[in-house]
Amino acid sequence: MEAILVIAALIAFFLAWEYRRASRKLSSGARQLEEAWSEAVSAFQERIAILRDFSRILAKEGLVPEGRKALEELVADATKRELNVEAIHVLDEKIRTVLWRVFAALPRERPGELRRAQNRLAEAAEEYDIKRRRYNELVKAWNELLGRFPYRFIAARRKYKAREFLPTRSEWELS
Repeated sequence: MEAILVIAALIAFFLAWEYRRASRKLSSGARQLEEAWSEAVSAFQERIAILRDFSRILAKEGLVPEGRKALEELVADATKRELNVEAIHVLDEKIRTVLWRVFAALPRERPGELRRAQNRLAEAAEEYDIKRRRYNELVKAWNELLGRFPYRFIAARRKYKAREFLPTRSEWELS
């Protein structure tokens, strides 16, 4: 009888320890995911701000009026929207399309200020890419974690949900 009580106590201790460990891991994962999301959104918003500056420089130089108008509409749309995964995906596709048209219409010899603005655009796109990849890595780990025992039960109690990936360009080009 004592052996059964000791085994029951050990099992209860193990289950409590495992629950606490899993709970901490989920809390930590949720916090990291929120930080990564915040960084990705900030990087995207910075990209939008740089697009606004790029559009102003185009206006100042009197270049690509059609593309400039499309850029201004895109920036206005991006500042009005609440940024979620779907909105960022749609806006990023529009940015690529509009910039492709603008760059195709620019003269080969570009003013220095415009070249610097292009460089800032490229840096902002690269920074967003880095933040997006980090977020997607965490989403992958998070979604896998939510499918494992005992995490799925704890996640259900705390109402944690699987997250969507921020699409990468290679995914867009395939579709």
